Amino acid sequence: MDKSNIASMFEMLDSSNKGSISFVQYKEALKTLCLCTAEEVLKDDGHGVMFEKFRNERRLCLRPAIVINCTPLSALSF
Repeated sequence: MDKSNIASMFEMLDSSNKGSISFVQYKEALKTLCLCTAEEVLKDDGHGVMFEKFRNERRLCLRPAIVINCTPLSALSF
């Protein structure tokens, strides 16, 4: 994903301009983007997710950008 798109996405989630989003927002954003499943366990350290952590999330850069019904193409069998 393009860096400017990642920044724009974070800004939409951080509507109060605190510079961080809640862990719930973080996980829901990843689920909405089909970058994690509801069953996947992500560790909540009890702190908000700062932009640096969100920007450096490997899932935003490594997963295929094309999905069908929120299923990564790599998970489909043809």
